[in-house]
Amino acid sequence: MKKNAKILLFVFLFAATMVLLFGWVLPAVLQVYLHNAYIRGFTLLLVFSIVVLAKRFTWNRNIVYVIAVFTLFSMMIDTSGNPVFNKPLEWIVSPVGELQVMQDVNNYAPGEYAITDHIAILKQSGEVLKLSTAWLYLYRFVQYVALYSIVGTILGAVIGMLPQHKLPLIQTVDEYLTEEQEQKAAAEMKRREEAGIGRQIPPEDIQASVRQLKKDGKLIPAIKLVRQHTDLSLGEAKQYVEKL
Repeated sequence: MKKNAKILLFVFLFAATMVLLFGWVLPAVLQVYLHNAYIRGFTLLLVFSIVVLAKRFTWNRNIVYVIAVFTLFSMMIDTSGNPVFNKPLEWIVSPVGELQVMQDVNNYAPGEYAITDHIAILKQSGEVLKLSTAWLYLYRFVQYVALYSIVGTILGAVIGMLPQHKLPLIQTVDEYLTEEQEQKAAAEMKRREEAGIGRQIPPEDIQASVRQLKKDGKLIPAIKLVRQHTDLSLGEAKQYVEKL
């Protein structure tokens, strides 16, 4: 009996929670989010910062694409902006009139309505001049490009101070050899095998590539390149590169 009562109580509480959550809390939060100018801008900046930091985007690592994508979304989501973002726009239109953010409420049915934000200019004569959507998009585009660029630069400096990821133990070295070098190396190895010479020293072309890799500070690719063209162990290849 007690078990059944607990189950019924749990079901009742769960149903009440769902009704409260989806019937009142979420709509209220969504309403505040959609029509609170500051929350929209803050959320966009927060998501942008999280993406940049998580993937460690910098000006040298494709942050320009992230800025472009976020700018396009932001200028459509946050078209009306907020008092801070709109301050430069106020200065621009001040010779014409006062900038006004207006809301149109459209009732479709009892309890169903839609709120549309738009920006207008209130002239001194009392005439209301609605700002062109195209010009508003252009302004918002420039604004978010500048904003994300500044934030991205700051985050890039932060990323530069974070510990870097360790290099993988094995890296490909195919990109360091030309096709001609590969052919010469293969021919040299074949000649040595036919002559019964052990692969203790890499061919001359490979040695030149190893020297260049070492000079560039790429020791791991250099060691791997030596091992690919000799019978040396990892330790022997490391010593060979260090002495080269």
